[in-house]
This record gives sequence, C-alpha cells and structure tokens, in this order.
Amino acid sequence: MKQLVLIGNSFPLSLARRSVSILPAQLNELRAKLADGCCILSFWGHANTLAAASTAIGHDLTPASERPVLTLSPDGLPMLGGHVFHECWILSPDYAPGFRPAIGIEVTADQIQGWQLLHLRWA
Repeated sequence: MKQLVLIGNSFPLSLARRSVSILPAQLNELRAKLADGCCILSFWGHANTLAAASTAIGHDLTPASERPVLTLSPDGLPMLGGHVFHECWILSPDYAPGFRPAIGIEVTADQIQGWQLLHLRWA
C-alpha cells in the first residue's frame, strides 16, 4: 500500500491534543516525498487558491469532498477519510508585506507571491 500524505492550507490547533512539532520545510522536501509515489489526502479549504497550490507542489490537491473536516483518533492523532496520520503538511500563501485579506473576501491567485510550508509531526 502506498503511503498517504495529509496536506491542507491550515491546521486547526484546537486539534493539537498531544505533543506535536511544527517545523518550516522547503517545497522540494514535499515534492521529493510525493515523487516516491505517495497518495495525497487533501483537506484544502479554499477553492480560489487550489490551482495555484497544486501548481506549486506539482500535484493535484483537490480534496475528495468539498471542505473536508479533520477529526481526531482515540489516540489524539489527526484523521481524514478514516485514515490516521502522524504527520501533516501545511501549505500557505505568502502575500505582499502588510497585505491582510479582508474578512469574507477570498484572495485571488495573482495576490499570492509565494508559498510557505510547515511540517507537523506528532510523537
């Protein structure tokens, strides 16, 4: 069975119920992991940035359902689609300095200047 990789655009820290490390990562780290034939389980929540994010990592990040919801396993690990994960990758956009998206207004792909990647790992 191929390894499953959990990817989203943000992670609700209210679901951090056990020790977790959060470290900045480089896009090439994630690309290399995906090049090994892993399967992506995405919980991407913003349709307007989905294409740009997919292009940034070179893989489709379309989730299996619209706005999928993460839950927790009995052990306090993130779950999606019945699968339990010990790691998660969060890809978030970089905007111009000082830019802050307005409440209720979706940003457009042309407002994205780059991407930041975080690697979350649960003990």
